[in-house]
Amino acid sequence: MGKLFKAVALVTLFSILTRALGFVLRIYLSRILGAELLGSYQMAMSVFSVMLTLIASGLPTVIGRNVANLRSKNDFKTQNEYVSSGLILTLSISIICAIIITFFPNLLNFIFTSPKSTKIIILLMPALISSAIYTILRGALWGQKRFFSISFAEFFEQGARIIILFILMVIPLSLPADEKTAISLSLACIFSAIFVIIVYFAFGGRLGRTNKTMLPLIKKSSPITAVRTISNLITSAISLIIPARLMLYGMSASEALSEYGIIMGMTFPLLMIPGTLIGSLSVAIIPEISEQTTNIDVEVKSRETLKSQINLSVGLAIVTSCLLLPMFLSVGKPIGEFLFNNEKAGIYLTYSAILMIPMGISQITGSILNAIGLEIKSLKNSAISAALLFLAIYFLPKYFGVYALIIGMFLLTSTQSILNIKMLKKRNVIDHHVINILFSMLLLILPCVLLGIFTFNIATKFLPLFFSISLSAIISSGLLLILVFVTNISNVKMFIFKRRKTL
Repeated sequence: MGKLFKAVALVTLFSILTRALGFVLRIYLSRILGAELLGSYQMAMSVFSVMLTLIASGLPTVIGRNVANLRSKNDFKTQNEYVSSGLILTLSISIICAIIITFFPNLLNFIFTSPKSTKIIILLMPALISSAIYTILRGALWGQKRFFSISFAEFFEQGARIIILFILMVIPLSLPADEKTAISLSLACIFSAIFVIIVYFAFGGRLGRTNKTMLPLIKKSSPITAVRTISNLITSAISLIIPARLMLYGMSASEALSEYGIIMGMTFPLLMIPGTLIGSLSVAIIPEISEQTTNIDVEVKSRETLKSQINLSVGLAIVTSCLLLPMFLSVGKPIGEFLFNNEKAGIYLTYSAILMIPMGISQITGSILNAIGLEIKSLKNSAISAALLFLAIYFLPKYFGVYALIIGMFLLTSTQSILNIKMLKKRNVIDHHVINILFSMLLLILPCVLLGIFTFNIATKFLPLFFSISLSAIISSGLLLILVFVTNISNVKMFIFKRRKTL
């Protein structure tokens, strides 16, 4: 438990620092790009994310899982072979994508409503190729439990991007802001790839033959890649369907892009803050789970150990997903106004805050399913959930406008969470305790929200907006954190203090 706690704490610290830098960057971009240009930039990034998923999802995950398992058996030769096979596959895919996009850009004009998005995609191709190297070596370091190295690499990339973007904005170049933003991302990805290459070989990493590991790697990674590709295709489809449906029901192209830019570029990044902490938990706990089994339906070293790891992970994910809920529900609107100078961003934040709970559960359970060899099952759950989202964003804009996206995302993440938990319960590695945690958190949230609203209403009579928001946020979410600790929901005290106990 001590090693796990330290790993989670380390990864979480760097994740918070990295996300803090990213958050500052997001606020800056929302102000210099504006809602409409931010919308076209988000469109480009959604398509870029699909290409990135092909190289940065299934393969690194399987490599990390196999490295963890092989190192426990001292089989370093096969470990190196997996890394080499991964590099060949990711570089091949990324280079092919880059060639097609660079020489046939007109293909993207059939997808995007704005030519600006096509230019951004082209400028991001160096980021795609460098990510092919970065993700594989990062996966290997993850399997080796080099948590400091991979966390610092992400922090390094975000810091480099901010510095490069600042330089590009200061230098009088005849380039629009969105293109400078894309260039800064590509350069930052190149630097981070160089960094992980140095770290990987400095820790004794090597390459090996690929003839025995190429096909198994493709077979194991394909379901995970498919699941995450579906997720990113969903984002891309949203970027195309939502503006089109809004225009169909009366909005101009500019208004539709602005609405999409606000909700995807301003509101949703705030909802993803808990995912940073849950991601830290995943980074630390998944190698531990992978050591217990690579396929739960075939063999498990200790089912009780595995069950305790999974219950702890899901419980902590639920608690983490709820911590910011009182803040967003009580002062969501003024947060949007203060951060983005946009009232709608705050309104959407208030109405969509509840999404953080199913988002967190689906995130951690999806990672667990992949870690225990249920990739195909996870793919089916994702496909079913995605179908509900598409129905919502296609039919509901007529009645709810852009709120149809919030409804659709709730259907997606809730369905996925339920199906994932059901699958884990069927294999007796999770119990009803996690449901008790969820309902307990919802009960504790209510008084915290009411206190936050009361505090803000009083504070605004005497204090500026920033201090009123801060005071309400600290009191509402702070009270929830205290209540969680006092009631010891999800064995928080055990996780923090009982370091000598091993899972």
